[in-house]
Amino acid sequence: MNGLYFISFDHRHEETKEEEESIPTKFHLQVPYVNLSIYGSCNGLVLLLTFGHCSDDVTLTVSNPTTREFVELPDCDFKIEGHRFVSCRMCGLGYDSVTDDYKVVTINQFQNLIGHDIIMCVHVYSLRRNTWTRVIDYPDNYRPFSITSSTFVNGSFHWVAKKVPDQTKVIVAFSLADENFSEVPSPTLSYDVDTFYRLCVVDEKLAILSVLDTEVWLMNEYGVKGSWTKIKLHGLNEIPMIGLPFVFYVNGKLVLICRGEMLIYDIEYGRLSKRIRNKDPMAYTFFSCVCVESIVSPRFNTLN
Repeated sequence: MNGLYFISFDHRHEETKEEEESIPTKFHLQVPYVNLSIYGSCNGLVLLLTFGHCSDDVTLTVSNPTTREFVELPDCDFKIEGHRFVSCRMCGLGYDSVTDDYKVVTINQFQNLIGHDIIMCVHVYSLRRNTWTRVIDYPDNYRPFSITSSTFVNGSFHWVAKKVPDQTKVIVAFSLADENFSEVPSPTLSYDVDTFYRLCVVDEKLAILSVLDTEVWLMNEYGVKGSWTKIKLHGLNEIPMIGLPFVFYVNGKLVLICRGEMLIYDIEYGRLSKRIRNKDPMAYTFFSCVCVESIVSPRFNTLN
């Protein structure tokens, strides 16, 4: 099942039937590729990493599945003298309301060719200007993280990291407006940060899913530690989950997606209202984002 697939979420999924099967619909992307990964969406635009036949044929693409438009981003060819590129540690797409611009952010890791010195550089691509810029380096006082995607809310990308040297679990934010890092106060997290927590957005608010405790922490007022409240998710502990599920908020419902299965949780009534399975049991499916239909063009620089 190699490619980009969609499962439509509409009012049919709010009926009383508790379990059903669904067949994903393939989106025919016009750009040539052998494989692809999804790195999130914003206002109907989806950020894709497409892989060609050659090992170095890798392209970042911003696409609008509704209008079928897409744009391939130019290569980010920044180099650091004496260092070699190791990997991209984070990649995300967001909207900067200050400049009315859609931006792609990558955090790339470079390692010294002789020693073990590591530099993590932040590059920002502006769809309006059609250019890449190296804006800042990742702070040394946070442990390099292993995630490849982030949560975008309140104009910033967010992820969970460990602070050096005491290994304190913190939420790190990178603002698109001022292109700087900051800490966001978090609730007390009990377990290993890399294994049992998923940052997400619930009702346009920053939230944390705790898999072991089957609960969601919701930050009602951004940046205020005392505004975190806990929502217990009843009935989910009886359903085995392989790894961390993706978590979304759609039509007033909490949607948790594990490989091949979508769970719809009704927060208002505190119960699991729907369980949707992929009808193809052979499909090894990964879910990565919710995309809301829009007419926003990825060719942003040609329209402004």
